[in-house]
Amino acid sequence: MKICQAPRYQGRLTLAKRLQVFRSKGWRPATANELPAMCGDDGDVSIIGIPGHLLKRWWSLAETDDFTTGFEHYAREMAEYLVYKDWIVPAHLLMTVVASGGKHDRPLVASNPMRFGNGAVGTLIACINLDDENAAVALEAESGRIRIVLEPGEGLMFPDSGVLWNRSKLGNFDLAVTLLIGEVLTE
Repeated sequence: MKICQAPRYQGRLTLAKRLQVFRSKGWRPATANELPAMCGDDGDVSIIGIPGHLLKRWWSLAETDDFTTGFEHYAREMAEYLVYKDWIVPAHLLMTVVASGGKHDRPLVASNPMRFGNGAVGTLIACINLDDENAAVALEAESGRIRIVLEPGEGLMFPDSGVLWNRSKLGNFDLAVTLLIGEVLTE
């Protein structure tokens, strides 16, 4: 599995500063020798980012009383942005926000197929860190478990074939807020 920056996106962190590997004593930065095996121009997993106004809009929405209607509008804005960037154009788009906490990393789960919070089954296409702190996502790679650090508003696009993934605890933060973007499987 190779990691790359998505076309038309350049984050502040380099891949060398984002990527970590899990060993018996926990997470550590990837070494210069490990990076070439983990990074590529045409990666399987791409780092994406949303503009600051969409991140701020999320937090304004989270504080409102009319969340359901507001989220529908937010999801539409998000979809328009993803189409504008030419990153994702699924026919049956599904967006949901999840929050998780805890002291330890959760077990990895498959991104395809994946059961979303509303019971729908589909393929996870992307996840975006909606938090105001850095977050991380762990993935299972051929070389073992790797973790990608994401700044607020950044996320990952996953391959259609699926990966084993989950949000990963980073630092002492108790809660992670993540936007999941998927395509619903139709029968």
